[in-house]
Amino acid sequence: MRIIRPSLAFLFGAQVQVVFVGPKEIRKGTVNEICSQIVDKGSLKWLILVVQSKMTSFAKKDLENFPFKVETIKIDDLLVNITKHVLQPKYEILTDEEKQALLTKHNLDEKQLPHMLKTDTIARYYGLEKGQVVKITHSGPVVNFDVSDRCVV
Repeated sequence: MRIIRPSLAFLFGAQVQVVFVGPKEIRKGTVNEICSQIVDKGSLKWLILVVQSKMTSFAKKDLENFPFKVETIKIDDLLVNITKHVLQPKYEILTDEEKQALLTKHNLDEKQLPHMLKTDTIARYYGLEKGQVVKITHSGPVVNFDVSDRCVV
């Protein structure tokens, strides 16, 4: 198993570590090896694993026990930036204040808003969490102008 040396980056003020994992199946031992290579576990907020193959259920279970958010991304998903497609609408993540103003304005509960799954490609791209609201603006040749809101579940 070949693990490329982790790199550090800063994203939205939180420390992020990206690890590129080799082409073999990811097992529990691989996860332990990745954990041992993490530079500063105390200040780490997010670990992104870029994988090329499948991960065993035991390895996935181990990742859930990490004290920080772990995101696994298949390397094939990185080939195309889905947000740059010409027909893709504009996404804007609402702050908590904007979310409350929206709910108050329309006299709604959070669960009454249309949903977007946390596993949705766009939700994963932006790192959205449950309860966050996204304003989606469609405009272009197919639709003149349409705004909708989605709550991540």
